[in-house]
Amino acid sequence: MKPTLTVVILTRLANSVLSRHLNILGIADEVIIVSDQEPKKFNLPKKVKIFHHPLGNNFASQRNFALSKVETDWILFIDDDEFLTKSLISEIRDALNFKGVVGFRLRRIDSFYDQPLRFGESGKTNLLRLAKANAGSWKRRVHETWQVKGKVIDLLNPIDHRRSDLTSGFIQRMAFYSPIDSLSLNQEGKKFSYYRLLFYPLGKLVRNYFLFFGFLDGLLGLFHVYLMMIQSFTVRIYQWENS
Repeated sequence: MKPTLTVVILTRLANSVLSRHLNILGIADEVIIVSDQEPKKFNLPKKVKIFHHPLGNNFASQRNFALSKVETDWILFIDDDEFLTKSLISEIRDALNFKGVVGFRLRRIDSFYDQPLRFGESGKTNLLRLAKANAGSWKRRVHETWQVKGKVIDLLNPIDHRRSDLTSGFIQRMAFYSPIDSLSLNQEGKKFSYYRLLFYPLGKLVRNYFLFFGFLDGLLGLFHVYLMMIQSFTVRIYQWENS
């Protein structure tokens, strides 16, 4: 029997997201859109369902809510600014028939102003986004991970992660994510220390810009590495405030 697939799209506003992801209708047996805000009523294809689930400060909770609504064999999670290329869709079709595998990591390429970041931390991002429906659950409030039991392998073709801006969007996300991340670190036993405050952000800059060749992405690479360092520093400041 042919394996079935649900594509889950997480979004803040549901009403415009489907028009940007029409190509997933060809691969998905079911599409579930989980919206942070209450969606307006509009006509949908039969295979598309929309659910409202407030994000709050727990991204894993929203993803696990989506898991509870799925009725197919496999699930693919994407965010509303992540897009599937034709080559990735073709590879996913083949992957669903693999034996002895419960999940697949997908490489994600971040793009700003249509320029992809191919080096630094962004060039090494591999995320478990495709897995069997009953393989596991999502953990951690932010920078959440899908923890599954069984064999996981990498797919070759990447997700296209498109950002429309660099600085303002990054600052908004940092202001939202950082306090949540600081709470998660405390819960994981990674308490505030002056060593982490001083050396973790600096280490992130050195690793991403020099060891991971972020300088090859030009000025965009430099600016992105700098912002990632500031984010790491900000998380430790929140930890200090709450310690």
